[in-house]
Amino acid sequence: MLGALVSLALAATVYEERFNVEGGGIFQVVVQSFSMSNNWRKLTSCNTMMASLDGIRALSIFAVMLCHFGLTNLTLPYINKKDIFDTSRRIEYLPYYLSSLSVDSFLLLGGALRTYNVLEKLERKKFFYFKDVIQRYLRKFKYFLFALIFPYLYFYANRLTPALAVTIAFYATIFPLLGSGPTWFQDVGVQKEVCQENWPLNLLYVNNIIDPDRMCIVQTWYLGADMQLYLLAPLIVYPIWMWPSAGKYIIPVMLALSSLLTAYIIFETDTTVLFVSTFEDDKLASYFKWIHYFTPSRLFSYLAGVTLGKILSSIKNGNAEKTSKEVFYSSSILSTLALSVILYAVLQYISPDYKYSLGQSISLGVLIKIVVTFCIAWIIFVCETGHGGRTNRFLSCRPLQFISKLSFCMFLTHYIVINHLNGSTRQPEYFCFIRQVSILFE
Repeated sequence: MLGALVSLALAATVYEERFNVEGGGIFQVVVQSFSMSNNWRKLTSCNTMMASLDGIRALSIFAVMLCHFGLTNLTLPYINKKDIFDTSRRIEYLPYYLSSLSVDSFLLLGGALRTYNVLEKLERKKFFYFKDVIQRYLRKFKYFLFALIFPYLYFYANRLTPALAVTIAFYATIFPLLGSGPTWFQDVGVQKEVCQENWPLNLLYVNNIIDPDRMCIVQTWYLGADMQLYLLAPLIVYPIWMWPSAGKYIIPVMLALSSLLTAYIIFETDTTVLFVSTFEDDKLASYFKWIHYFTPSRLFSYLAGVTLGKILSSIKNGNAEKTSKEVFYSSSILSTLALSVILYAVLQYISPDYKYSLGQSISLGVLIKIVVTFCIAWIIFVCETGHGGRTNRFLSCRPLQFISKLSFCMFLTHYIVINHLNGSTRQPEYFCFIRQVSILFE
């Protein structure tokens, strides 16, 4: 299959270069989708509209990879196993714990872009819910009949579901044959069995709520949560657009309710709010099921994105009030102070001397989402209103835009590298934090 795809890509590239394919027909769309030269032009092109979001997305995918690499490395066979538990709860490991929150930035971006696009279509009276849902994965709605007749070919001419399907197929068939080691079955073989059994849940984007303990490609829980919130977003955005005056009250109320929902989930499950490797196994399992994977636990970040998208849309249409410099400066100082307090709280939470407290978990679980999400949203707002300065230039730079366009593929495939390295490890090593950092950049 991979050979057929490579051959098709080469043929499409040669055909496009020779005959200069243009137009929006079915054949042209397929050729342009597989053409390597066409895809390279798109990858290297610069986005001038809300470019700071590309920078946030690129940095977020690096944070996700950092988190997964650092925390999975704790399971490797080390000679000095006891030192792992001490080191993993010191200040050096703080970036690893905070990087787990980078998924909230993805949900913030998803909510902002979804709201912005829905509002633009509503203003032009071109928004249709079911058509919009179909277009999320089918680029041209008028080719829907073609997609029904030739689903395999059509899906492989698009981006989201095809890439996911190919990755699942790779895990279920080819990947187990590419290595061996003492823990190869644990790291790779188990995923083969799970993917062969539960792959439909991934393609239906419900893998994070149905049988999450046996999830094919563990990081794809995010795709399920994002899809579910994507379907929910118009039901929130439409009332805000229809009744703007009421929207000023709807958004704060929904943000408050989502925070209360997070607190309630933590209270009912009595779980931790960060992955701390020295906590009890049952608390860690509960954390992944009810805090990390569970869509309602991620609702606040997406609703914050909805709020940001509404503000950005109002700015574009000239309906937003001008923000004074005093507000910019005071909000920047406030967000910095709040983030500093949260960093200190997280450091105390992962400290070896910390004794688990449900009340502290609830407080940290609610506040950490509010503060981190607000800080990221504030950076985007400042950049998109022309006050970002060097920060905006950095987030909008060409390298980060390039990485942003590859972020989905990086998201899908980085665990392949991690699992292969871990599964093929044949002898114990000596755990050292500096060594872990150096391996990360190799």
